[in-house]
Amino acid sequence: MIKYIFILMIGIWMAVFSFGMRFAYGEEDLVAKGKEIYAQKKCSMCHMIDGVGGKIGGDLSDEGNKGRDEEWLIKYFKDPKSLMPEAKMRPVKGTDEELKALAAYLMSLKKAK
Repeated sequence: MIKYIFILMIGIWMAVFSFGMRFAYGEEDLVAKGKEIYAQKKCSMCHMIDGVGGKIGGDLSDEGNKGRDEEWLIKYFKDPKSLMPEAKMRPVKGTDEELKALAAYLMSLKKAK
């Protein structure tokens, strides 16, 4: 009986630990996915990060320090002119998950001060 309780406790501990690890790394995974989406959607044709990319769009190297949250960025991706009427950027097509990942990536871009 004690053997089964011990095995059950180990199983519960492993499940909790596993969930905690996935939760802790969730943000990193989202940022990595956002970086992939940035490349797939060819954002660098217009935008620059750390001196690499186009010059038509804004430099995104320090986007994470501009105070824009996920909600603002996703709204901007979907309809840039709704937040910045002078924007030349076209709407970004993608699923909500893709846009969330792209926002996470851009919010992670911060220059050292």
